[in-house]
Amino acid sequence: MKDSAFGIIPVLSDNKRCRFLLIRHNAGHWAFPKGHAEKGESDVEAAVREFVEETGIKDYTILENVGFEEHYSYTFEGQVVDKRVKYFLGVVGNPAVTVQEEEISDYRWAEFDEALELITFNECRELFRDVKRYIDGSDDFFCH
Repeated sequence: MKDSAFGIIPVLSDNKRCRFLLIRHNAGHWAFPKGHAEKGESDVEAAVREFVEETGIKDYTILENVGFEEHYSYTFEGQVVDKRVKYFLGVVGNPAVTVQEEEISDYRWAEFDEALELITFNECRELFRDVKRYIDGSDDFFCH
């Protein structure tokens, strides 16, 4: 069985440091905002809708030409699910968060090292290392 989801990696870039928004899902794991597409939504539309629903953040810019993918498998009701999550970078202007309590139990803006420690799953940590390498080599960010 295959499953796809789409998300945003929120970045707040100020005063030569970057902070990243992680959310703690009610299931207990720390990761980035993500969710499934609704009928007719593009990858970016689904990622943005889920991001706004889960965080309440409305002051952001999505870098649509920059994508990162996470792949992993898990078992659900006796079936192996092959999951792919496509993330886009979201540059956030205002860090105020209003979480969707039905899905999110906590959140934290964290610099890279703290965020890396908070992230629950190895696949997501590897994806985040790729994000950091991209940011370090990019002229679009002021936090190298």
